[in-house]
Amino acid sequence: MISKEILFRISRPYKVYSTQKVAAVVIPAVKGDVTILPERAPTMFLLRNGIVQILDSQLKPVEKYFVKGGLADVARNRCAISAEKVFSVDTIDISKAERKRDDALHNEDKAFYQMVIDELKLMNR
Repeated sequence: MISKEILFRISRPYKVYSTQKVAAVVIPAVKGDVTILPERAPTMFLLRNGIVQILDSQLKPVEKYFVKGGLADVARNRCAISAEKVFSVDTIDISKAERKRDDALHNEDKAFYQMVIDELKLMNR
């Protein structure tokens, strides 16, 4: 059980999606998922396409966000994520992700939305 909190912010240029105090955060770092806990040493992480998970004090996921790349800046009990694309897992379904994949102009966007589709299938959504 975690008693301290970190200040978490997730955003993309010109839009903040969430700012809140949380027990922990799991980020999709390029070299593998990393759990950010209170009092972690200052670090910058390059993010890959994946899912950011907000954890409660029992380290159970309570919120999830899809991110397309980005950076995570961790210092002084805060974790600030800035990504090219951000949206809550709760705001998209497979059919919407398939439309976005099919409408995407760039291969990297197509690959991102295919990852979203694959993850949603794993979640049975």
